[in-house]
Amino acid sequence: MPNSTPKQHVNINEASKMCGLSPSVLRIWELRYGWPAPKRKPNGYRAYSLHQVQELKRMSELVKSGIPVSSLIVEGLPRWPAQHAHVAGPMRLPQTRSAIEGGPHRSLQDELLDALETRRGNLAREALQRSIWMMRPRDEVRWMLVPALIGMTELARAERPLTEAPELRELVRERGLQLLRQQRPADDSMWVVAANDDSHALAVVVALLLNHRGHAARYWYGADVPNEGHLLVVGEGDAELGHIGERMVGKLPTLGDHEHPGLAELATSGHLPWQTAV
Repeated sequence: MPNSTPKQHVNINEASKMCGLSPSVLRIWELRYGWPAPKRKPNGYRAYSLHQVQELKRMSELVKSGIPVSSLIVEGLPRWPAQHAHVAGPMRLPQTRSAIEGGPHRSLQDELLDALETRRGNLAREALQRSIWMMRPRDEVRWMLVPALIGMTELARAERPLTEAPELRELVRERGLQLLRQQRPADDSMWVVAANDDSHALAVVVALLLNHRGHAARYWYGADVPNEGHLLVVGEGDAELGHIGERMVGKLPTLGDHEHPGLAELATSGHLPWQTAV
């Protein structure tokens, strides 16, 4: 008589079919998050319990509904997967999500967003580095460097700053400078000036975006403001530049407000309030 006892464990291919997630996704989650942690058979093969399969099935449903996997695994467990449990997800970045929406290479962009929302600076750095050879320079600026700066500023504003933020900003600035050196703006180009020491990466990216949109701009990296030419001051807080008079055509913080456009507006808009002044 055949054994009617149901199987208590299944292999990765069986678990994949039962929960609706590919084997590669199961491996990535286990490697990146340490979840789930199936038993290993003597031959090294994974053995998922039926309870783990049910958790994976529920996880699949939640992810497909739009909840980031990081918010479920990193900060949701062990409360998840109880049906009515409250999932305390990581810091949500709505302005960063808006800035990244619709771009190419979505897997790489999602990787950057996931790293920022879970405050894993090392993974954000890896995503930015890979974008150098995976994306065209113009796309890299628009869809990776811009969201990186917006995301770090959103985290800081929510008093959950990214520990690696200075390192990442320097990475953005250095990459931006490499791309700016490939351009030859006219001598009468508008200067993009950092309001303070923390705003130089923003200034470089703004100069790149302006040039991409046909507005000749140069990044100013000196201690004092240039002696002539129009100035666009970028950065958070009040500028530490002294009196610059009517040469200042506008101010652009990373996150826009009711008075000033932000970096996302510059990346998407064809017209900005200070444009006619130049």
